[in-house]
Amino acid sequence: MQIDIYEIFLLFLKTGVETLKFICPILFLIFISFFLCQIFIQLGLFKKIEPLGRFITKLANLPPQIIVAFIVSLGSHIAANTILQNLRENKKLTDKEVLLASILNSSIVPLKETFTYYLPIILPALGLKVGGFYIFTLWFGSFLLFLFVVIASRILLSKKDFKESIKLPQNLFNEKSSKNFKNLLTSSFKKVIKPYKRISILFFITTFLVFLLSNLNVFKKLEKLFLPIINWVHLSPKVIPALSTFIFSPVVGYASFGSLLGKGEILESEAIIALLVGSIFMLPIVYLKFYFPQWIAIFGLKLGILRGIISLSLLIFSKILLLTIFLIWKL
Repeated sequence: MQIDIYEIFLLFLKTGVETLKFICPILFLIFISFFLCQIFIQLGLFKKIEPLGRFITKLANLPPQIIVAFIVSLGSHIAANTILQNLRENKKLTDKEVLLASILNSSIVPLKETFTYYLPIILPALGLKVGGFYIFTLWFGSFLLFLFVVIASRILLSKKDFKESIKLPQNLFNEKSSKNFKNLLTSSFKKVIKPYKRISILFFITTFLVFLLSNLNVFKKLEKLFLPIINWVHLSPKVIPALSTFIFSPVVGYASFGSLLGKGEILESEAIIALLVGSIFMLPIVYLKFYFPQWIAIFGLKLGILRGIISLSLLIFSKILLLTIFLIWKL
């Protein structure tokens, strides 16, 4: 009995250490994002960049405040979401607007990752044809997210609600702050410390539970789920090791598929089908390990889970749709 308790203690200790190593850099970024957002509000940044959001605001039927988070999301989606949550807590945005704006921010991820991830990693590993097609699937998924926001915002946000939401509070546009720099920093710090504490606690708890499931090999047991599909789409058994790797480590998976392609052990069409199949299983794991904990910590349990379910469902649908079209075309 003592051995069992000791093993449980070690498991929890290991999970706790892994959780802290993972969340500390992210929590630091979240704090900086909150802090800067408060400074930006008091300095009237929204007024200065408001014209940049006119077209996006009108198309997506969202208030112009979201342009700040939209621009920031090109650098960090965590920072962008903390900005949206800050506006939500300050009653500048409604829950619906925050939800749709956050999804909108995710839809432009390919703009950044094309140069930081797609071209330097995916394309060299998979080659021009397979890599190019897989990059197209990523862009297609993002397009569906954007299309969803445009349609949903026009359904969920009535014309009256939209007009009210773009009527910006005057105190948001202070061109000149009456506070000196020291008072500005102090005031901003006081405003962010309470929501930051709440986010930190929720983020730790959620991430700890996910890492605990991972250490209990719950995720690895999910590998068996895709084996019947492999047989159904008539893929070579040689793709199974690469596919298993891809589901739990996409970067290593790209290299594994690239090696099989380079050796001529699988066809390009097989690699494309395997990547699409693998993405269907990989996305829930990635979302559960990384995105759900972040969104729950930032937006709260209800909005965070809804945010994750919508994006995950749309992206999985995009993979299934493209897989179906590719299989029909291949036949």
